[in-house]
Amino acid sequence: MKPSVVALSMLLAASAGTVRADAQIRGSERSSLTQTIDGTDLRIEYYRPRMRGREKAFGDGGIVWEHVWTPGANWATKFSFQKPVTFAGTAVPAGTYSIWFQTDEHFVPVELFFEPDTLIFHLAGPARAEDQIRIPLTVEEAPFREVLTWDFEDIRSDGGTLTMRWGTSRVAIDVEVEPSMRLTTTPEEAAPALGIYQATMMGPGGSAGPPFTITVRRTDDGILHADWEEVAEGPDGMGAFLNALDMWLLPGGAEGWFVPAEAYDGELWETWAGSFFEFEVTGGASPSFVLRDDSDNVMARGSRKQ
Repeated sequence: MKPSVVALSMLLAASAGTVRADAQIRGSERSSLTQTIDGTDLRIEYYRPRMRGREKAFGDGGIVWEHVWTPGANWATKFSFQKPVTFAGTAVPAGTYSIWFQTDEHFVPVELFFEPDTLIFHLAGPARAEDQIRIPLTVEEAPFREVLTWDFEDIRSDGGTLTMRWGTSRVAIDVEVEPSMRLTTTPEEAAPALGIYQATMMGPGGSAGPPFTITVRRTDDGILHADWEEVAEGPDGMGAFLNALDMWLLPGGAEGWFVPAEAYDGELWETWAGSFFEFEVTGGASPSFVLRDDSDNVMARGSRKQ
């Protein structure tokens, strides 16, 4: 015996009650990407269309869009950052924007532009306006990607490479963030710290390890270096690590204070957040320094040799 229409309706209603009110299956599902670079959060919110058997996204034989198209689906793709960011050499103020591709007569993207209005349906692209910020684009060939994907394929201490991949197309945009710290020192800032120091690593209770040498020097590019020489090997491998380390000293905001940072192949890699080299300020060459960690514990002490 078949169930009655009323019974079937009641069953469907009961089943619907177990589904979240905001649940929805979409052909292009929502996604987001947040990448932090030097304290700046860059966040993209977008919907991800699929190729669905099509061979090309752009160009002759590709998908025919309007000449203004958001790189996503459903609602306009949004991009937000809380500090100024430079995209392909063009500075963009901090804020939240919708982003759009301007295409040529072959529907190939030639520009990306930032639109202050963020609540725009993807088929209702904005008209050209003075408050839009535009940067040139180049579309490259790439291995096939079924689902449109935004990603940071490369990360540096001061930026990275933002990419959009879809079908056999790839768009790459160089990104630079506003630095949170100054990397270089002036000759006047560096002068008191320059020299050679006899140093010791400090252990629990103030115990001192074997002496070694730290040479502080400033290179022509303005970077202040602390070269660790002959640090005794310890059970945790710290000595070998410090011997091999290219340490930079970044201006710390107070006279004689510098933030230690690790560099590899001439590029800043990572700062020791909360740690400081504190050189004694006497009006001339600093006679000594202490290195403190982020809990204000003394990690090392040094006295000038020359």
